[in-house]
Amino acid sequence: MKFDHSHYVPILKGKQGELNALKNTDAKLFKKFTPLIEVPPIPKAYPEDGPPVLAKTIDKHVKDVSANFVKVLAALPSVFVDAVYIETEDDLKDGISPVDSLFVALRKGNVSFIPTVGLDRVEDYADSVKNAIETDGRGCCLRLLEADLEGIAELGAQIDSLLAMLNAKPDSIDLLVDFRAKVPSKAFFPFLIDALPRLAEWRTLTVASSSFPQDMSEVGKNKIDELDREDWLAWLFVRSKQKSMNKRVPTFADYAINHPVLAGDLDPRMMNMSPNIRYTDSLNYVVAKGQAQPRKKWAKTAEKKAIREQLAPSVQYPKLATMVKGHSSWKGPQYSWGDKFIDQCSQQKCVGSATDWRAVGTSHHIAVVVQQLANLP
Repeated sequence: MKFDHSHYVPILKGKQGELNALKNTDAKLFKKFTPLIEVPPIPKAYPEDGPPVLAKTIDKHVKDVSANFVKVLAALPSVFVDAVYIETEDDLKDGISPVDSLFVALRKGNVSFIPTVGLDRVEDYADSVKNAIETDGRGCCLRLLEADLEGIAELGAQIDSLLAMLNAKPDSIDLLVDFRAKVPSKAFFPFLIDALPRLAEWRTLTVASSSFPQDMSEVGKNKIDELDREDWLAWLFVRSKQKSMNKRVPTFADYAINHPVLAGDLDPRMMNMSPNIRYTDSLNYVVAKGQAQPRKKWAKTAEKKAIREQLAPSVQYPKLATMVKGHSSWKGPQYSWGDKFIDQCSQQKCVGSATDWRAVGTSHHIAVVVQQLANLP
């Protein structure tokens, strides 16, 4: 597998919204991008009284995740899979590690997956990746984080040690340098790339970062705000310097319309989320945000009940969809599955859940980035 400069690597949470986005993406785009899917951690349940608890066993979680992945990912030519969030879970009842069990299920489901490893993974995880490399012959993805680059002088030796353990050579490794929520400064970005060890030897080289906010608190309610796509702008700058760079320009990667860091233990008993639609433009994220609906116990009078009814998602989402369609970034209903959904919602033909809207925004974002990369000179 080789990437050219028009390829794209979206890093996606392996939850239903993101999977639905891939399921509804035009198959003609599949050769233009290779997603990295993060296996989600075991979800939590929130009883009325007491602290949160795990909603399922690791056995059930791996079974459910595997089934959901196979349904969607088998249609893709290739996909990176990172199981970092379950690497420290106990073995399953049959004695198999969760990561090995996941890889076996993906293999049986005809998913052309490439396992992802990092320098800081536990030994059992690295063993699972080694087994997958030997079994499938697809190599692996080595995901470096910003902390790994702090000791750049020792990085080469650390990578060589890991490759020796995996019995893998650089030309079978897809190197992903992931800055996560810290977009590198334009002044130092090219130098960071040039300083990477074995730069010319990796099968592919990709750089990821994200400027998408962790929450919508900075976005005004009942309006549209625009947020700079700083990750895209930084990559464009690196690409513009390709003649002065030593060896190669990296492939572009981002986190689509997500923040890189998982939200963590957000207790739904305490949350009151505002409906929002995330829509990607050429240089901005366009966010249409509504207003949080008060809880039922707040609406004790007829007046408050009426206010609460007007703030129901079924009322707000069609209004937000109409706002997006009225914005200069609107691409039209035929642009992607997500755009068609927005158009139908504006006509009150559908409403959608938070999961649906994550799929909508992700579907549109992938279409935008693929087109942007294809149109670069």
